[in-house]
Amino acid sequence: MRLWLALLLSLPLLAGGGTVTFKQKAFLAEVAATEPEKAKGLMYRQSLAKDRCMFFVYGEDGYHAIWMKNCLIALDVAWLDAEGRVLETAENVPPCSPMRGDDCPTYGGSVPSRHFVEFAAGTFKRLGLKKGDRLGWELTLDDGRVVRGGPAAARSPKK
Repeated sequence: MRLWLALLLSLPLLAGGGTVTFKQKAFLAEVAATEPEKAKGLMYRQSLAKDRCMFFVYGEDGYHAIWMKNCLIALDVAWLDAEGRVLETAENVPPCSPMRGDDCPTYGGSVPSRHFVEFAAGTFKRLGLKKGDRLGWELTLDDGRVVRGGPAAARSPKK
């Protein structure tokens, strides 16, 4: 019983999800689409599996810098245009010490982008992901809407 409770408590609080793909590699994605979800992001996580990511959905282009307040793990981050082209990357972004309070540095967001995706640190080096590459995604939001983007060949086949 305790094991099940521990497993349930370790699950993400976000209901949406889907798949992000790069080349032939698929990642299970959590979705941050609402302001509270975006503000929380991956805070307080002890780990992020190599086949997981968090996709931040925006309705329009903007300067979407991140900060690592209350994050416990380092991340690789890719900022994307609406077609899935990687516009900017930040590798091995370190967590911000709780000792700094709100005085955490920001990363990325120096060019307008539509979305960004956070991966476990080391993912970009492992897969060779860089600026100009393209990611695909098929995501289901909390309200049931499906959001697709990026190269059609990279997305999951329709059922």
